[in-house]
Amino acid sequence: MAEWYEGWTDVTYPIFEGMTGWPGQPDTNLEMLSCIHCGDTAKVSVIHMSVHTGTHMDAPCHFLAQGTDISRFPISVGLGPVRIARIDCVAEVTPQDLEAYEKRTRPLLAGDRLLLRTPNSDAAFWPQAPFNKDYHGIGPAAAHWIADRKLQLVGVDYLSVGPFYQGNPQTHRALLGADVWVIEGVDLRRTDEGDYDMICLPLKIAGSDGSPIRILLREKAD
Repeated sequence: MAEWYEGWTDVTYPIFEGMTGWPGQPDTNLEMLSCIHCGDTAKVSVIHMSVHTGTHMDAPCHFLAQGTDISRFPISVGLGPVRIARIDCVAEVTPQDLEAYEKRTRPLLAGDRLLLRTPNSDAAFWPQAPFNKDYHGIGPAAAHWIADRKLQLVGVDYLSVGPFYQGNPQTHRALLGADVWVIEGVDLRRTDEGDYDMICLPLKIAGSDGSPIRILLREKAD
């Protein structure tokens, strides 16, 4: 019998200096405060970055004035079963895309967790590529579709859950306002559609509207 800690896959993108970020937000920078090779007692680094860099989680207060901050994240939401849906959308994710997924698998139920593997994951290592404004996000109509089904968490494979050009705030508000926790920038390049166990936890940063996360998946046995 396998041990509980065996079989996990890390689907977190590494954080590194100069990685792709959201336009207008600070570049990720790692500064060395002290260095052993320079004669200091210890190596100490300081990192400068947006909390919405790389693989991360949005708190409700990111888009809701009265929303909770990331330190209030219920850890039960980040631990448990999750479904990965392959969505071969042409542009933004639509309700029709999600209904097609349900039709070939099974209906989504209240309390489910869902990660969407879109054509974003078919591209090269995007954290080193120029920011792509044409990434595939969840459109507002699909966000309301997810909210109506009372999912507890949804995740996407690029830097934002909503499309870049139109509907980004509406998508965020539809999900966060319905108590759907949002994770963004998940590395789903080597994952298949199916059922998984998930471990996904943010840093406990008081007052913050988001946090980097470490997310692990393990495929469920048939």
